[in-house]
Amino acid sequence: MLPMFADQGPNARLMAVRKVGLQVARDEDDGSFDHHGIVSAVRTVMVEEGTRRVFVTNALKMHEIVADEELHERYLDEFIHQLRSFTIDGSLSTAAALTCS
Repeated sequence: MLPMFADQGPNARLMAVRKVGLQVARDEDDGSFDHHGIVSAVRTVMVEEGTRRVFVTNALKMHEIVADEELHERYLDEFIHQLRSFTIDGSLSTAAALTCS
């Protein structure tokens, strides 16, 4: 992974920890990528059979979760239900408070 913008660094580190991706090594002085680092990362993930198998297996597991629309709809519905259950001063729900302001 080649993180270049603000949120991509933490996301890339998380993917590396979960072994669904591999961060490309950066120059310690200026943070740049070089040809050797990119080639090394691609070779590790695509060519080395043992490592490749781990990344493919973990990526497939993650895909099952990320692609599960019903799961995410349920999470959103439960989150909205929780938000609506909160009250202000014990009387107005947040939905009512938002429409009043």
